[in-house]
Amino acid sequence: MSRAVSLYRSFHSHEPRGTRTVAGSIPKQAHRAGAAVNVLYASDKLNPTTGEDEGWIDYIHDHNRGVVIYRCDEAAAGKLCAVPAWITNVTELVVLGDCLGFAYEDETDGHVTRAKGKRPLPELCAIPSGKALVVVQDKRNVLAIIWGGKLGVLDRGIVG
Repeated sequence: MSRAVSLYRSFHSHEPRGTRTVAGSIPKQAHRAGAAVNVLYASDKLNPTTGEDEGWIDYIHDHNRGVVIYRCDEAAAGKLCAVPAWITNVTELVVLGDCLGFAYEDETDGHVTRAKGKRPLPELCAIPSGKALVVVQDKRNVLAIIWGGKLGVLDRGIVG
C-alpha cells in the first residue's frame, strides 16, 4: 500500500475511488504570496467521530503561524522561490476534496487576498506525508502550493 493510499484511507475513512500519478507536474518554482490565513474546501470524508457518511461538507481550516501560500497560476505575484524537493519529487497526490478558495496576507501590501475557486472547482490535494497541500485545476495545472509551520493532514482533517 502506498503512503498516498494510506493517508487517503485515514483522512476519508473509506477506500479511494482511484489513484493517479503526478510525477513531474509540481512546479520547481512558485511565487511566495504570503502567510496563509485559511483554506476552504468541500470533502466527502466520513465523520471522523461517528464514522457516518454525511455527504459533501464544506470546511474552513484556519492556518497557524508559519504556513505560507505559494502561487503558480497566472495571477501569481511575489518573490519567486524554489519549491522543496520533498514536495516536487512526490509521485502521487491525495485528493482531499474540492478547493473552494484560500486566503493569505499579501506580502506586497499586507492586505488579506482571497482566491475563490471557480467551476470546475480545483482539487485540494495533499502530498503523501501530509506536510503540504497542492491546489490542482483540471487534474494537471498546479495553482498553489501550501507548506510550512506545523501543517499536516490527519484523520480528523487539516491541522497547523
